[in-house]
Amino acid sequence: MTPNDVYERYLVKAEKNSTNDNFSTDRGKVALLYNELSVRLIQFYLHNRQLDVKKDIQVLLIDDIELGLEESKEKYNLFNLPSDFLSWSSARATGSKGACSNEHIDLFELRDEDKSNIVTSSFFSPSFDYREAPYSYAGNQIKVYKEVGMEINKTFLTYYKYPIKIQLQDPDNPESTFQNVQIELPEKVVDRIVSAMVGDFKINNADPSFQFDKQRQNENIS
Repeated sequence: MTPNDVYERYLVKAEKNSTNDNFSTDRGKVALLYNELSVRLIQFYLHNRQLDVKKDIQVLLIDDIELGLEESKEKYNLFNLPSDFLSWSSARATGSKGACSNEHIDLFELRDEDKSNIVTSSFFSPSFDYREAPYSYAGNQIKVYKEVGMEINKTFLTYYKYPIKIQLQDPDNPESTFQNVQIELPEKVVDRIVSAMVGDFKINNADPSFQFDKQRQNENIS
């Protein structure tokens, strides 16, 4: 599917046919709406990970990518996240201590409220003996903690990337043609995004037929 396909679907849904410009929606607005609402929908799917619909976004899943080491400290290593990182799926590492080298290390995410417990509680502390270590996010990096004498050699991340954006050939011209890209999301996911775009645009433009149904528009995403 191309950005032009999304544009035509949007016009059909919003204006009943692709030649009736009741809402004066230019390509620039369509690009902005699609880019914003596609990310919101993906984040909803990921937040509700028990939902069966998560299988519809597996095309965004990047499997087991080795992260680049940014900095090594006594108690943790910092690794750079990929530039297209949206959300985690799982993480693992290899570690060494003493005569044991390049052992598999299970990683578990450390929540903000638990960071103070990493020193006082063995439940949250890294352990080479148990082959596990906590990690947390720090801006565009991931922090993998380690115990004394332990080294984290490599870290691998399975994650969901941002969906491909719709962009104009000329960003300064809202009626410019779209850049030629292929949208990777399944058709039924794109249809749900387009429906949310229509609701969002009509509400923002004070369409009376949509004012009473603002909650329904939000449900297009949630």
